[in-house]
Amino acid sequence: MSKLNHFSLVEYFGHRFVSKWVVLLIDLLTISLSLIIAYTLLSNRMLNQLSVLEYYKGLIFILAFSLVGHYVFKPHQGVIRHTSIHDIKRVFYARTLAFILNLGFIFILASPMKLQEFTIPLQTVFVHYVLSIYLLIQFRMGVKYIFNMGRKNVSKQKIVIYGSGVSGQLVHEAISSKHAVVAFIDDNPSKKGKSFKGVPILFSGDDISRTLQKFNAKQIIISLQNITPKEKREIVDKCIEWGLEVKSIPPIEKWLNGELTSSQIQDVKIEDLLGRDEISLDKTNIKQAIGNKVVLITGSAGSIGSEIARQLLSYLPKKLILLDQAETPLYELEFELAKLQGDRPIPIQYVLCDINDSVSMDNVFKANDIDWIFHAAAYKHVPAMETNPIQAIRVNTLGTKIIADLAESYRVEKMIFVSTDKAVNPTNVMGASKRAAEMYVQSKNQKSATQYITTRFGNVLGSNGSVIPLFKKQIEVGGPVTVTHKDITRYFMTIPEACQLVLEAGIMGHGGEIYVFDMGDCIRIVDLAEKMIRLSGLVPYKDIMIEFTGLRPGEKLYEELLNDSEKIQPTHHQKIMIANVEEKSHKVVLEMINELQELIFQQATDIHLVSILKKLVPEYISQNSVYECLDKPSLSKYNISDLFNN
Repeated sequence: MSKLNHFSLVEYFGHRFVSKWVVLLIDLLTISLSLIIAYTLLSNRMLNQLSVLEYYKGLIFILAFSLVGHYVFKPHQGVIRHTSIHDIKRVFYARTLAFILNLGFIFILASPMKLQEFTIPLQTVFVHYVLSIYLLIQFRMGVKYIFNMGRKNVSKQKIVIYGSGVSGQLVHEAISSKHAVVAFIDDNPSKKGKSFKGVPILFSGDDISRTLQKFNAKQIIISLQNITPKEKREIVDKCIEWGLEVKSIPPIEKWLNGELTSSQIQDVKIEDLLGRDEISLDKTNIKQAIGNKVVLITGSAGSIGSEIARQLLSYLPKKLILLDQAETPLYELEFELAKLQGDRPIPIQYVLCDINDSVSMDNVFKANDIDWIFHAAAYKHVPAMETNPIQAIRVNTLGTKIIADLAESYRVEKMIFVSTDKAVNPTNVMGASKRAAEMYVQSKNQKSATQYITTRFGNVLGSNGSVIPLFKKQIEVGGPVTVTHKDITRYFMTIPEACQLVLEAGIMGHGGEIYVFDMGDCIRIVDLAEKMIRLSGLVPYKDIMIEFTGLRPGEKLYEELLNDSEKIQPTHHQKIMIANVEEKSHKVVLEMINELQELIFQQATDIHLVSILKKLVPEYISQNSVYECLDKPSLSKYNISDLFNN
């Protein structure tokens, strides 16, 4: 029979089940065959020399007692292709009962009832008992093997597991019913050539790419626990070189009821590979500072604000006030935090409010004795803000001014403002609006008892609107993956990492500081795209194309954390530095921000607003934008007077 015919038969019968009566008949025939074999083995006679009458007389009571055993323990009622240890036990119990009944008949009933001619020799009884159990079990396992072999070859995905230790073995146990594990890979050379449950163990230091190709494996699961981000990156790079789609398992403490299930095995996140070693925080100081404090978080439904809220829960503040203008995300955050808090919840107030609504914001401050503010509310998308400068200035600059002024009026102890690296030498409206907010917040320290602290960092991996979710969606639909420029680079941080540093900076700050975080090395966006494609088991420029679409309005090739005139000084935390930024007079900054506010009220043109923003932030030089005309009017393709009048 050809393989194709075999597979088609397996598929055809795969959804059909043999009647229990057919199974019973096969069992009785197997028991009858085992009696013939037992007679032949013990009498030293060939099968054709055995008296037919002698055989049938002995068989009558053998079958009768077998029927009793099957009636009591029902080994014929299981689905043969799914035979388990439970089914094998039922076979053993049924045959043992039949064996005991047969012995009782031979020793107790046969002689008084003069039925000795229907008995069989005692040695034959014992051999028949063992042989019948063996054949019945082999029949079931043979059927199961045939069906499983068909399913394995037809539909089971072939998987490699990285790590053959306890966690690797648990992965094998969790997925073996649905997937075919064809190999283990281990870093320990002493395991080379060994196997686990018939699955070979390969040494990672060898050139095993050809071996993996022979196995036709498409996916690898990293089972290793307690490895550093650097070690994980190195392992993933190896797996990508082997052309495998890479997945991993969660930490043991996150397994459901202490057990790993196949549903918990997930794609390796690019965030895990770009993340650095765990940040060391002084949690005692944070708890002392935050404990028993009323904390307001603006933009609390966003990526940064929501993570700050999650982390603050463990420090047991007196009360959290979570404020956002986005209704659905705020509701979802409320639902999530209710589950996180458990049986000892701290008071959390959810406020649906726009930070530019000064009356509503004043009511929030009036109703709560706020101690600390984490101000994360902002518009952050560069292209959207380039075409909507009024909204960028209104929210990022004027909204921050409202929060900062209320903090002073209501004697808030600290305000921590979350800024961005795009505020450094800004080339777009969004970055300039955040730089203007930095200037105002910093200048407030000249006249206020409130401590105003600014934190500045780069892109956050996985945040709303970042390239990671975008690339993931593009890969899922078959591409193309779009990158604006082949040389564009960005700094990246994970969301938890960024928020941990915001908390630490908030603790160490005394007012007026602009804290800059160690973002590691710049990453080329095209390298990021290629790695994400390879993590999916695909080949860049072959399976998934990468297209370069050109820089968007206001977009930089390279981001900066400091401008040319800024220097840094270290702090007690190796990942947090203070930028020595020249402070502007509060009076000057206030006058220009008030001018921006008046222009918005008067419905001034975008170009007029941006021209004032450039006066406030003189280092703001537009790139690839309509506002370039304000920097070099003589070289601009735009007519400034026309733009001011439109």
